[in-house]
Amino acid sequence: MDYTVEAERGRAPLPPSKRLWGFWEYTWANAALAIATWGFLIGGSLALVVDVKNGLLAIVLGNVLGVLLVGLAVSISAGKYGTEQYTFLRSVFGHNGSRLIYTIAMILLTVGWLVVLGTMFGRSIDSAISVIGDTEPDPNAGYIYLITIVAIALTAFIVAKGPTSIKVFNTIVAPALILVMGFMIWLFLSDSSLAEVLALEALSKPFDSDAVNFMIAVEINIAAGFSWWPYIGNLSRITKNERTAFWPNLIGIGFAASLGEAVGLIGAIKYGNADPTQWMAETGGVWLSVIVLVFIAFANITSMANILYTAIVGLRQMFSSWFSKVSWEWLVVGFCIVPVIVMFAVPGLYDGFMTFLVWTAAIYSALTGIMIVDYYWLRRQHVDLKNLFIEGKTSIYYFTGGFNFGALAATLAGIVIFTITFNPLTFEHTAYFRYTTASLLAAVVAGAIYWIFSVLFVIPRGLGGYHATPKTNAPLGAEIS
Repeated sequence: MDYTVEAERGRAPLPPSKRLWGFWEYTWANAALAIATWGFLIGGSLALVVDVKNGLLAIVLGNVLGVLLVGLAVSISAGKYGTEQYTFLRSVFGHNGSRLIYTIAMILLTVGWLVVLGTMFGRSIDSAISVIGDTEPDPNAGYIYLITIVAIALTAFIVAKGPTSIKVFNTIVAPALILVMGFMIWLFLSDSSLAEVLALEALSKPFDSDAVNFMIAVEINIAAGFSWWPYIGNLSRITKNERTAFWPNLIGIGFAASLGEAVGLIGAIKYGNADPTQWMAETGGVWLSVIVLVFIAFANITSMANILYTAIVGLRQMFSSWFSKVSWEWLVVGFCIVPVIVMFAVPGLYDGFMTFLVWTAAIYSALTGIMIVDYYWLRRQHVDLKNLFIEGKTSIYYFTGGFNFGALAATLAGIVIFTITFNPLTFEHTAYFRYTTASLLAAVVAGAIYWIFSVLFVIPRGLGGYHATPKTNAPLGAEIS
């Protein structure tokens, strides 16, 4: 296998001359990732909290904040060094610590997303069939599992072909999806004025205070922004430079996710159902509804392909000693067995989507705060690329036994602060939640604890390579030869 293919699949840093995505190609990739029906589902969930006006404001505010911070944490470094983000995470958590974070962030949470999106695919197809047959859809029917398995298998086929296949799929699907979003908005306005749409009230309100309900909506959208943490770093490594790695996140993910959520919010309130696969069956007549449902079903495949690709890239690097002789294609197949098992073991995962989303924010907000402090304040945007790939104690990023215990402690503290401030299960909250949110507070607290621990204990002991002089002038790839 040549260097380019091997680097794209996660075994080596990718030099700028070998990277696939320019500014607009990465924008389309992000848009394809963000505009799938999880945006509709998040928007539909907002309908249970706020009205259309407050919901739209919360969507924009929350997504911009979340995506901006995550981009600063993982995308700029990936665009600069061309290495996948879990290898880069060794400079923060140590070799074994990064494996632990990968296992939590990718094996558990990415598997969950694959199940949720695959189930959406199945329910969308079921709703399309119901529209044609003029019958009631059955979102809990046994055959939904079979359709979900088909969606996972199709995703595996695309990812097995590598990032070039994903790139082609993204550039076709993303623009078409934006057109579909515009078409749906036109349908909403075809029988209602803009003023009437903006005046739509929430399906329910969990708390008496409108300010609290609005902040919950903002928190949900910040959580949605933070939920990109496991993915965009590994996608950003295929971009040409740091600028290309960062700004398309705001344009592609920020715009596309906001558009999808806005459609989900309005559709849920207008048709009285938070599940997008249900209310879409009521839009535009029989055949238009079928076309939209089928297209949206396959749109999930773009998101599933992107997140599965990042998971496999990280898996090959984090556990290279285990999987060095396993081909890329068989790793993809093996990984996809896990969400199939989880789908049957945890059948309520789709319906518990909102709790799942908020829990991801509890983890990723802490990680985001820590990585920003480490890369910009402590390392001044420089790492020693060669030492990221040196295995064992000779690496300056080995810390103590392969773990940076300060980073682990700060992560745990951030998660605890999040759950105290905002309970992911009940949405109960502290009095200060309406001013701080849980995600932003957790990021600040985790980052602050990490900085204090590093300055007092890690750096004085000479751990972590903070005083090392990086080889900034060496070409990417040369440092690990």
